[in-house]
Amino acid sequence: MGGLLYEERFSARWVFLLLLPALIALGIGLYMTYKTEEGIWGIAVAWIITLLITVEVSSFKLQIDENSVRIRGGLGLFVRITVRIEDIEGFIVKHDWKACGGRVHFSLPARGCVLLRKRNGGTVSFSTNNPEEVARVLATLGVPREP
Repeated sequence: MGGLLYEERFSARWVFLLLLPALIALGIGLYMTYKTEEGIWGIAVAWIITLLITVEVSSFKLQIDENSVRIRGGLGLFVRITVRIEDIEGFIVKHDWKACGGRVHFSLPARGCVLLRKRNGGTVSFSTNNPEEVARVLATLGVPREP
């Protein structure tokens, strides 16, 4: 793994707030099953899984080094992809986080987005608060910018 050239972390609290009612309802169910002493493990597992998924999808981390672009969810459990620099044919920068639509897309509200076009025809896109900085780093690594 090469030296880290760019890193960005961001989150959307509204995603967590959107799923908060489910966490509260499961918490109440957990308390009720605890009082009756039956079925507590099923509710506890459901509550933990819901909490993990909520944290995972409400934030992510973008890292670019000399070899790859890595995108990880808040915990890096389910949301994770790595695109090797040598596999990127080109990239497009948009200044609206909703403007990119890659086959694989990581999107949270931000200032812009970047779409990576892979040599095998696939696309990966992600939102970012610093689209021009990401573009500068990718161009420095020899990845061509597409119009």
